[in-house]
Amino acid sequence: MNKEILTIVGSWIICGYFCWRYIPRDRKRLAHLSFLFAQAFLWIFEYLQISLGIITFPVREFYFATKMSFSLHYFIYPTFFMFFIILFPKKKEKKKILLHYTLFSIAAPTYNQIIEKTTSLLQFHHWNFFLSVLSTFIILLITKKFICWFQQGEWP
Repeated sequence: MNKEILTIVGSWIICGYFCWRYIPRDRKRLAHLSFLFAQAFLWIFEYLQISLGIITFPVREFYFATKMSFSLHYFIYPTFFMFFIILFPKKKEKKKILLHYTLFSIAAPTYNQIIEKTTSLLQFHHWNFFLSVLSTFIILLITKKFICWFQQGEWP
C-alpha cells in the first residue's frame, strides 16, 4: 500500500511542478481549456472501460465512492494531454506533427504499463499496449480538434 501512495503523491508533485514551471503565462488559457476538456473526456472513457470490465483499480483514493481512479484521470492524464496541446509544433511540418503524436501516444501507455507492473493501482483485463497507444492517439486527435474548433480554427 505504501508503494501506491508514494506513486500517487509523487505523480501529483511532478505534474504540479511541471504545470507551475513550464506553462508560459500567455498560454495559461489554452492550458486550462485543454486540461478541462481532457479531464471530462477521460472520465467518460474511464467509466466505459470500467463498465466493460476492461480495467480495474484495486487501490484507489475514494474506495467506497467510485470504482474509478481519481488521481490518474482527474489530474495526471489531463496534465499529460495539456502538455500535448501546449507543446504542439507551431510550424505545420508533417514530420514534426507525426513525431509529436507518436511520442505522446506512446508515453501515456508506457506510464500505464509501469504502474500496472510495479503497483496495485491499475489492472488491465482485456487490454494491451497496442490498444492503449491507439486509444491515446484517438483521444489526442479529438482533443486537438476540439481546441482548434473552440479557437475557431486558429492555432496560437
